[in-house]
Amino acid sequence: MYPNYLSEYIPSSFDIEKYQDAANIPLSSWIVNLTSRALSYIASEERVESLTESEREFLEGLNLNNLIHGVVDDERFGLILNDLSMMDKAEDISVLRELTYYDLFSLADALKTKELEELYQDSEASVFPILNEKKLGKLNQAIRFNEILEEENFSLLQVDLNASDSEIKSAFSGWLKRERERQESDKNTKRREFRLKNLNQVAFRKWYDARVLAYFDLVTWNNLQGNTVTSKIAGEILFPEPENPRDTTAMINDTVKPLAQKLSDITTLRRMTRVLSDQNRKKITSKTS
Repeated sequence: MYPNYLSEYIPSSFDIEKYQDAANIPLSSWIVNLTSRALSYIASEERVESLTESEREFLEGLNLNNLIHGVVDDERFGLILNDLSMMDKAEDISVLRELTYYDLFSLADALKTKELEELYQDSEASVFPILNEKKLGKLNQAIRFNEILEEENFSLLQVDLNASDSEIKSAFSGWLKRERERQESDKNTKRREFRLKNLNQVAFRKWYDARVLAYFDLVTWNNLQGNTVTSKIAGEILFPEPENPRDTTAMINDTVKPLAQKLSDITTLRRMTRVLSDQNRKKITSKTS
């Protein structure tokens, strides 16, 4: 199936046919399969040389399990995931929710930039109690989570509960209209980026067509072996069909690689779990109503 010069880059357990079942798996299975690969993929990409022997053995074990099965179906993981989803009592967590301390500290850590650190250090303590927007400058700008963490499209809103219900509702409606218009304007002016806006069968089919699960397993194995896999080599292995008219190297660079980076990101996996939680809750609600 493959020419001899590719043999050193192909693990003995690798078979592209093992990933065919990914064409029709639901969101819960995608979470299981992506989570089972994210740790080993990220570690092998970023710090493979600094891994201890025990860490390497652990990651190699995860990778081997994925290579053997292709599409992972770990019932234990699925049960734990389902239990966590059912324990979530929030009514509409993906639409409106109260930020927890964990969310606050996690987002604060992710939002740290060199510019913000310099702004904080250069600002005098006496500035903060002074209600002077011009003097506060950038420190007074609203936090836009979606501009820094793509899949965390939340806003922190301060509400004056001394106002009447009608005043609060009117103010929120006005803010929501302006914010939707701002985001739509940004969307039209920015270049196309990899954003996972929809988690549905259409999106899942694109992930399957990109053979992203096989890409994770192939690249992780080669990284752990100390092999350098070019986009050309990865393209030839993942898309070996002779009748394939696509430029497979460009396919890896333009689609598969950025998609893998997005789908292995903890922010994306967290969002997927929230959506699954909502889906399960709605099923329960519809059965009991």
